Amino acid sequence: MLLGRSAECARLLALIDKARGGESGALLIRGEAGIGKTSLVSHVAAQAADLLLLSTRGVEVESDLPYVGLADLLRPVLTFLDRIPERQADALTGALALGPAVAQDRFAVAAGTLSLLGALAEENPVLVTVDDAQWLDPYSLDALAFATRRLGREGVVVLFTARDEQEEAASRLASIETFTLTGLDPESAHRLIAEEGTAELTEREAARLLTEARGNPLALIELPALLAGSADDEDSGAPLPIGEMLAHTFGSAVARLPSEAQDAMLLLAVLGTRPLAGTEAALRAHGLSYESLEAAEAAGLVVEERDGYAFRHPLVRSAVYHSATAVRRRRAHHAIARSLQGATAPALEQYAWHLAASGAEPDEHVASLLENAAAGAPETLAYPLASRLYERAARFTPEGQRKAERLLGAARASQAAGALNEAAAILDRALEHAEQLATQLDIRQLRCYLDVQRGRPTRSRELLRSAVDEAEKVDPALAAVMLGGIALTELAIGDLTAAHRTSATAVELADSAHEPLVPVRLLRTLVLLLGGDAEAGRALLRELAGPLASPDPTFPYPVAGVGGLCHLAAEELDEAHGLLDRAAYTARGSSAVGLLSHLLGTLSVVEFWRGRWTPSLASADEAVRLAEATGQVIEVSRGLAALVRTEAALNREEDCRRHAAQAMEWAASTELQLDAARALGGLGLLELGLGRFEEAVHHLEEVRAFSQRHGRGDGLYLTWAADLADAYVHLHRTAEAREVLDVLEYEAGRGHRPVTAGAAARCRGLLEPGDPEAASHHMRRSLALLSERPVPFERGRTEFAWGEQLRRQGRRSEARRLLERALATFERLGATGWAARVAAELHAAGGTEVQPERGPLERLTPQELQVALVVGRGLTNHEVAERLFLSVKTVEFHLSNIYRKLEGVHRRAQLVRLLAQAAEAPEVSEV
Repeated sequence: MLLGRSAECARLLALIDKARGGESGALLIRGEAGIGKTSLVSHVAAQAADLLLLSTRGVEVESDLPYVGLADLLRPVLTFLDRIPERQADALTGALALGPAVAQDRFAVAAGTLSLLGALAEENPVLVTVDDAQWLDPYSLDALAFATRRLGREGVVVLFTARDEQEEAASRLASIETFTLTGLDPESAHRLIAEEGTAELTEREAARLLTEARGNPLALIELPALLAGSADDEDSGAPLPIGEMLAHTFGSAVARLPSEAQDAMLLLAVLGTRPLAGTEAALRAHGLSYESLEAAEAAGLVVEERDGYAFRHPLVRSAVYHSATAVRRRRAHHAIARSLQGATAPALEQYAWHLAASGAEPDEHVASLLENAAAGAPETLAYPLASRLYERAARFTPEGQRKAERLLGAARASQAAGALNEAAAILDRALEHAEQLATQLDIRQLRCYLDVQRGRPTRSRELLRSAVDEAEKVDPALAAVMLGGIALTELAIGDLTAAHRTSATAVELADSAHEPLVPVRLLRTLVLLLGGDAEAGRALLRELAGPLASPDPTFPYPVAGVGGLCHLAAEELDEAHGLLDRAAYTARGSSAVGLLSHLLGTLSVVEFWRGRWTPSLASADEAVRLAEATGQVIEVSRGLAALVRTEAALNREEDCRRHAAQAMEWAASTELQLDAARALGGLGLLELGLGRFEEAVHHLEEVRAFSQRHGRGDGLYLTWAADLADAYVHLHRTAEAREVLDVLEYEAGRGHRPVTAGAAARCRGLLEPGDPEAASHHMRRSLALLSERPVPFERGRTEFAWGEQLRRQGRRSEARRLLERALATFERLGATGWAARVAAELHAAGGTEVQPERGPLERLTPQELQVALVVGRGLTNHEVAERLFLSVKTVEFHLSNIYRKLEGVHRRAQLVRLLAQAAEAPEVSEV
C-alpha cells in the first residue's frame, strides 16, 4: 500500500472493482504540485494489471495544440477503430492526425472517443489515466469530459489529476466527482523522510521541513538535501517556498549534467508527448541522439517509457524549460521547426508553432503556406486544425488587413468546431487589425451570431445595429443579412414587435439587391406566422419548401430548426414533425451534436402538441444534456422550458417545479426572458391540472403581461390564453375570461389555425352556462376544429369541459359519455392530474368510481425513454449507441431496465408494439 494513502487507494480501487463488474466511473483528483497525485494513480494502475491501461499526460508547452493529448492516449488502440461507426472513426483519425482529415463537428470526435472506449471495454475493462489535466489541450479535455459523462455500464474507469490552483480544467470537468488530495499525516511524513529523504537532517531541520512541507511527499523527499546544514534562521518565521525550492532542486540537478544532456533535455521538454520517431528526428536536427539523455537517466531526472524517454515528474520538465535562457529555448524550438520543415497539415501547424516560439519574424511565405493549408480543402479539413492554421498564419502576417482576414478565417473555423468563446476572442483581435469596412462588418456579424449562441442576444443586437447603416452603403445584401441577424436576436429575446419591423426591412433590402437570401426570408416567414399576416407567412413557407428539404449547412443558424418553428406557428404539426425528425435523424448519423440540441428542443414542443409525451419528454431531456455538454446556453433554457410543459401535463410536479426554477435562472442570466415566460406557462398548466386555479392565474397573468409587452399574442410555442381563460372561468371571473377570449379569437382569425380556433370555441362554450344550446354548439365546433390536427390533449380538454358543463345542467347520461372519453384520453397520455379531475366529475355524474392509472412508459427515466424510442425505429444496439452518443453496453443496460420495468415486455418486438400502441390516437367520435 502507498505510504499514508490507504483511504485514497481504497477509494480508487473500489472504482476498479466496479469496472471489473461492468460499471463505469470517473474521478478528478486535485492537489498542489508534488502532493502525490501521479504516484497515487500509478500505484492503483499497478494493482489493476488485468485492466487495459490507456494513459496520457498534459504538457504545458503543448496545451494549445488541438487533440495532441487524445492522440497520445488512443495511439495504442487505433486498431479498434474499425469497430466504431465509420463517421466517428473518420472524425477521430482526422482530428488526431492519424489519417485524412475530415470536416466534422468537434463532438463527433467526442462521440468517437466514447464509442472507442465502449468497444475496448467489450473485450476487457479499461482504465484511463489523464495526468496534469490542467495542461491538456482543451479539445482533448472536452472530448474526454463528454465521453466520461456518458459512460454507464461499460467497465471503464477514467482518472484525471489536476493542480488545485488551475480552475479551467476543473470547470471543464465540473460534472465529474472530485476530491482534493492533501498532505501526508505526520507519522507517514516522518517515515517518508527516514526512508527516502535525500539527506540527513537535524531534529530542528526535520521539524521545520515537516511544518512547512505540510505533508507534501515530493518536498519531503527532495528538500532535505537543500536544507541539510543550511544557515537559514529557522526561527525567522518566513515560510519555505516549496514550489520554488523544488524547482531549484531539480534545476540544480540539471545544471550538474553535461551540456549535451542539458540540450537534449531541453529538446525533450519542448517536444512534449511526441512519438519516438519524432523525438529522434528532432534530436538529430540538433546534432544529438538518445544517448545524450543517458546522464539524465542516471541522475533520476528522466525515465524510459514506451515511446522513448519521459520526465520523472512534471516539475522536472518545468525546471528544465524555465531555467534555460531565452536564447537556448528559442534555439531548441528552431531545431524542432527545422525537423518539421516541408510538413503538411496537421504537422504543419506544429512547424508554425515552434517557428513562432523560436522568435521568427513575420514572413508572408510562411503565412501563405499556413493559410493555403487551412483553406485549400474546406470540405475535408478538421475545423479545430483549420482554426489553428489560420491563427498561425496571422502570427506570421504583418499588422493590417491581411492579418484581420486570416484571424476571421480562424474564428469561423472555431465557431464551426463549437469553440464559441475561443472564436469570440479571435474576432476581438481581428477587429483591431481590420482596415476595410467590409471585413469589419463581417467580423461584427459573426460576433453577433456567437453572442446569440452564448445567450447574449442583447449585446449582439447592439453590435449589429451599429454596423447596418455602414453596410447598406457598400453592400445592401450584407446589410440585409445583418438585419436578419438582428431579427434572430429579437426573436430569441421574445420581442416580436421589434422583429416584425427588422425582418420587413431586411427583406426590402434583399429585394433591392436582387438576392434571394433564403435565411432572411425564412426569418421573415417565422415572424409573420408568429404575429403578423399568417396567410402571407404560409405563402412564403410554401415558396421555401425546396431549401427546407435540403438545407444549406453553411447558413449561420439551423435552417431545419427555424423551418420546424415556422410549421409549428402555422399549426402544421405533421409537417413540423416530419422536417424536424428527419433533420434530427441526419444530425445523429453525422454526430452533429451541436445542431442536435436545437432540433430536439423544438421537436419536443411539436411532440407535446401531437400528444406524444413520451418522446416529447425524452427529446427535451436530451436537448438539455447535449446543450450543457456543448456550451450552447440558449439551447439549455429552450430545452428546460419544453421539459416544464410536458412534465406539467404529466403531473410530474417535483420535476416540473425544479426545471422551471432552472429555466428561469438560466433566462435571468442570459436575457432569454421568452424561455422564462414559457416555463411560467408550464407552471400555470401544472396548477390547472391539479385544480389550483388561483395559483394557475398567478403564473399565467405573468405570461400574459410578457406577451403584451413584446407584441406577442398566443400560439403553440408560447401558449397561455386558453389556460388562463379556463382558470378565470373556474374562479367565476367572467369579465376577465372574456378579455382573454378576445385574444384567442383574434389569433384564430389570422388564417386557418384550427388548434387555436378549437381552444377559442371551447372557451366561448364555457362562457355560455346560461344558454345550453349555444354552449353545446361551441363545444361541438371545438371538437370538429381540433379533429383537423393530431392534438388529443386539446380534444380531451374540450370533452372534459363539455361533460362538466352537461353534468351541472343535469344531463348526466350525455355527460358520462364525454367524461369517459376524456378520461380514456388523459390516461393514455399519462395526464394523471387531469385524469383525477375527470374521474371525480364522472363519479359525480353517476359513473363508476375509477382510480386513474399511470401508463407503463411513465415508469421509465428520460434516458430509458430515449433508448426505447430509438430501438422502436428498428435499430440495432450499435446503431442506437451511435445515435444517442452512448456506449453499446450502456444501451444494453438501459434496455434491460426497460424490460424489467415494463410488464410483459421481454423482446424488442414487444417493445416496438407497446410504443406503437402508445402513439396511436383514439378515434374521434361524433357527439
